[in-house]
Formats: sequence, C-alpha cells, structure tokens
Amino acid sequence: MEIILLEKVPNLGGLGTMVKVKAGYARNFLIPHGKAVLATKENVANFEARRAELEKTQQDKLASAQERAAQLQEMTVVISGKVGVEGKLFGSVSAGDIAQALTSAGIAVDRHEIRLQEGPIRFVGEHEVAVHLHPDVNVSLTVQVVSEN
Repeated sequence: MEIILLEKVPNLGGLGTMVKVKAGYARNFLIPHGKAVLATKENVANFEARRAELEKTQQDKLASAQERAAQLQEMTVVISGKVGVEGKLFGSVSAGDIAQALTSAGIAVDRHEIRLQEGPIRFVGEHEVAVHLHPDVNVSLTVQVVSEN
C-alpha cells in the first residue's frame, strides 16, 4: 500500500515522503494516528496545497520539544514510595508516575514519551530514564526514588 507521510516517522521517512508499507501497518497505525494518508491523486494534490502549513507545524513541534528538552536536562525527579527490606519498593514507579511528577513540576510530559528500558522501577536509588519528546529529540532524565519512612 502506498502512502504519503504527514510527519516524520522513524525508520520510514520524513514529511511528504511517499512510501510503500504493509496494508495492516498503514490501516491500523499510520492512518488512524494521523501520520499518513493514502497516496491517491486527490490526497497528493491536497498534500501539495498544504505542504507549507504542515512544515510549519512540524517546525513548531520540534521547537517545543527542544525547549522542553532544555528544561529536562538539568532536572532530577524525586519520587517517594513505601520501601520494604533491602530497599525494594512495595509496588513500583511507572512511566505514568514519572510523567505526573514532571507535570506537577511544571513541564508537560505524557507517559508515552517516557521510555523505561528495563520496565518499572522497583528499587530505591537513582535511575536514568530516557524521554522521547520528538523523533529528533531525546533526553536523559535522572529519577531518584526515596523511602517515605
């Protein structure tokens, strides 16, 4: 299935690229999430008419992501939780918990932007967490988990 990308998609292409992908990937992910449209004559003409608007929108998103990344670079998030023997948490610290702590600190971050490589955090201490704000903007964040006691 041939599609036109409306934004940059990792490992696929950038704005305006016409690519062939499997039908299920296009129907189930790219088109419903607004990342692509089918490459019909009408859609190609519509895209060319809107190209400047879409490029400006992409630049605005990139600038916003870079601004948020600059705020996050020096930041350390402290999350407290109940701790048992040997520093193990009762429960865990998830991406949603980290996103909520960042949002309450004044930086809007969605839980889907936080990448926990080894799953939820289950131990007290400092942990490095990757934050994926834009296909071109990634930042590392320090999360410190402390005991409530």
